[in-house]
Amino acid sequence: MTQINQLTIIGTGLLGASVGLAAKQSGFAKKVAGVSRNLESAEKAASVGAIDMPFDKISDSLADADLAVIAVPLSGFDYIFSLIAPLQRPNLFITDVGSTKSSVIASAKKHLTDPTLFLGSHPMAGSEKQGPESASANLFPNKPCILTPEPDTNRNLINTVTALWQALSMNILTMTPEQHDTQTAVVSHLPHAAAALLIQTANTLGGYDVASTGFRDTTRLASSNPPMRVDIMSANRPALITALSQYRDQITNLMAILESNDRQALLDLLTLSQTSRDHWLDDSFH
Repeated sequence: MTQINQLTIIGTGLLGASVGLAAKQSGFAKKVAGVSRNLESAEKAASVGAIDMPFDKISDSLADADLAVIAVPLSGFDYIFSLIAPLQRPNLFITDVGSTKSSVIASAKKHLTDPTLFLGSHPMAGSEKQGPESASANLFPNKPCILTPEPDTNRNLINTVTALWQALSMNILTMTPEQHDTQTAVVSHLPHAAAALLIQTANTLGGYDVASTGFRDTTRLASSNPPMRVDIMSANRPALITALSQYRDQITNLMAILESNDRQALLDLLTLSQTSRDHWLDDSFH
């Protein structure tokens, strides 16, 4: 198994701390540093065993790093890349965990002195929980991790980043940034929007008094960090609008079926949905 000397996590929230914790447990990194502009967050990550060395300055955290993982909100990438740019060296590789890729790669190309040393990553793992105290190495096993290399991306960088996510037992997929953003709009960003809209519907029509596990499970994503979701939805706005348009068409179709009381069409729709989901579960989790 590939092992590096030092991994640095830039941003010690839930996902960043979880990467650090899993990288330590897997043996991928001998040492894990974590940096946050709020030193208390980095120290909290250290207290739960997610990192070994807490920092509040990127320059200090990267001095001995072999690989840096950027785990900050999407709105912070321009700033982070601008801080990393003067610190770049040929043996410092950079990746991220951002939920969109086109905007992140554009930012890397804009700010980094050598963008070929950056590789976009998106581990499809997370939780509605927040903060390093909720870090868990169990977020990653058997989940997809998407890599979006450019034609000139450093080959050793690709190998190192692939080794990181494989050490965390993730399933590696490679695609273009545009393909990534289109697909995640459907299976990640749209579900967050749908959960929020379901809550808003209950706010208007009521029903909380009789709500139980079905409503709880369906709306779980509405408990996710709102500023983070604003970042993601805004960054992937065109693809999300396309997904929402298709979702609206599906709702319109269901309404027409119900208005005409077409029981067979309703059965066909629900059966197809059941079969499609069961096939996905069988393919992905068995």
